[in-house]
Amino acid sequence: MKKITTAIIMLTVSGGMLFAQNGMKSESQASLTKMTAEDIHSTGATKEAAKNGTETPIFAEDFSSGIPTGWVNAGYDAFGNVLDSALWEYRGTSTSPDNTFGSRGAYASGDPIVSKTPGNGFVIFDSDYLDNNGVAGNFGLGKAPAPHVGTLTTPVINLTGKTNLELRFNVYHRYFEGRAVVAFSKDGGLTWPDTLAVAPTLAVNSATPNNAVVGMNISTILGNQSNCKVRFVFDGTYDDPGASGSGQGYYFWMLDDIEINELPRNELIFTDWNGAPAEDMIFGPASGSSKMGILAKNQSTDQTRTMEFDANAYNYGYGTQNNVKLSVDILDDNNTLISTYSSTGSVTLNPGDTANYNTLNTYGNPYKPTAIGNYKAIYKVSSDSTTVVSDTIRFYVTETLMSLDFNTFSNRLGTANLGDDGSAIASRLDFITMARMNGVQIGLSNTTVAGGIVEVEVYDTTGFDYTAGFPSSNLIGASSPYTITQADITAGYFDVPVSDGTNAYVDLTMPSYFVSVKMYSNTGANPVYLRNDASITQVAGGKIMYNTTDARWYSGYSNSKTLNSPHIRAILSTTIGVDEAALRANLSVGPNPADDFVNVTFNNVEGNYTLTMMDVTGRVVSNETINVLGQTQHTVDVSGLSAGVYMLNVNNGAASATYKISVQ
Repeated sequence: MKKITTAIIMLTVSGGMLFAQNGMKSESQASLTKMTAEDIHSTGATKEAAKNGTETPIFAEDFSSGIPTGWVNAGYDAFGNVLDSALWEYRGTSTSPDNTFGSRGAYASGDPIVSKTPGNGFVIFDSDYLDNNGVAGNFGLGKAPAPHVGTLTTPVINLTGKTNLELRFNVYHRYFEGRAVVAFSKDGGLTWPDTLAVAPTLAVNSATPNNAVVGMNISTILGNQSNCKVRFVFDGTYDDPGASGSGQGYYFWMLDDIEINELPRNELIFTDWNGAPAEDMIFGPASGSSKMGILAKNQSTDQTRTMEFDANAYNYGYGTQNNVKLSVDILDDNNTLISTYSSTGSVTLNPGDTANYNTLNTYGNPYKPTAIGNYKAIYKVSSDSTTVVSDTIRFYVTETLMSLDFNTFSNRLGTANLGDDGSAIASRLDFITMARMNGVQIGLSNTTVAGGIVEVEVYDTTGFDYTAGFPSSNLIGASSPYTITQADITAGYFDVPVSDGTNAYVDLTMPSYFVSVKMYSNTGANPVYLRNDASITQVAGGKIMYNTTDARWYSGYSNSKTLNSPHIRAILSTTIGVDEAALRANLSVGPNPADDFVNVTFNNVEGNYTLTMMDVTGRVVSNETINVLGQTQHTVDVSGLSAGVYMLNVNNGAASATYKISVQ
């Protein structure tokens, strides 16, 4: 898929770039690196630390008095030449800015790291600020233009007699093309043969949590060595295929509370594996169904939509872990346990090995939401020696709303990124029974400017092509143009009614539909930004975006969740249920596709029925009322219609059923 770089970063750097320092190799050894929030760190590690007597680290630095004497702070340009202004910066209680402020760059939030010792200072490589001096659009005009490299190197550390080692530190890193890596030397800094990435799976334009804790198993790198150094490197020459492709650095890396400890014997951690997320939800019933964090009742509890779970776990300790297995607790909003789902098998993990989702899964034992409410899924991977617990994943069953998002607002995406007028973002919603859509609820970023306009379009997914788009016959519903108000922006959400052209609703009879929000910013004067949820990795094709410059659709940004789960929420009717289901149970319609006629068979019912045939624009092409007594078959003549898709509505006054008919 073609790469697209968001409008936030528009850098141009000519020429190829390479940075090497004394043979430092650029490995991305994710299997040796862990990242977790402090409050979910494995309890097994804490117990093991007490056993090993490692309450006092072998080496520690909390930057309470600045960058210490003996540390080397050095900067380089993209060609390895010394660049004295590309340095790590200390934030303390008396610096300006002080330790309550993070990046000063034009495209950063300014939030500081939340570390173990936040009150006494931290260090930052502020790539964004070094390039633009804190001025939006000022690319390349800062005191150390990107691409650049910043290194911060410890003095010599003696690790003689210590064979099982962990490097541990607090980190807050936002990434564009500036990888945060750690290099290691065991000859006092003459060579740097080993390098580990801090957050190797971090997507372009994404960030770690501001309180992330990183641990690296460095046993085979520095174990029992006497002349060790550790170097923290912001490598702004890294060429990420998901960004602009020229190694431009950008954003920041904040660092604090560095420790070298003895590695625990027993510790498991969740980890991404071969592109699969550390913890995952699989929605059914069809393979590849969209992951819907907000489910409407008639698409979940009434129809027993299934959810299955899987995970990947890595043995971070130096001891073998036996009987490693997964369990997932489902709780309600009162933290009452509803059910527990467990993997059927277990595995033995040697140090450094990963148990992946092929073993750690609940496949074949699906969970089915039972009622309207807010729910939580908590993943636990355990062995005979330890247990690790995941973050809580929340999902929702509502009366009428249905959406890909898990009610998390991660980032924005809109007209400034995709095109001022006519760009679009769409979610694929998968249905397991017929539904009626009354409208769409749209989530807005507060950077939206009142006066922008949106239009909602609902398409059948059949025949969609990323270049050609949707066949015109696939449009089954739309809204009128809606002008966004300041009240909408303040509220964060607003509702837009949709219609099939005749009725104030759209009947959804196929398994899947794209709900598209088309955006107009009045030539950039009133930008529109939709909310996006990057918390749960979506399935391929579950969301798409239309870029006006290229005049085509894309599935998202390469290696990024900038487009992942937009806050585009279908508002479904609550009145379609029993009456329509009963009506459909007594009807059969065919043949479909049809050539000359469609037979509507009524099974042992009576009364007056109106049969209305409409084209995809909602134009009525035929309309008749018939009286039905007992079992009756009525023929609808379609021989005079052009080939295409039509909607046949059957209505008895109390209930209505709509069928999609293909005329050949």
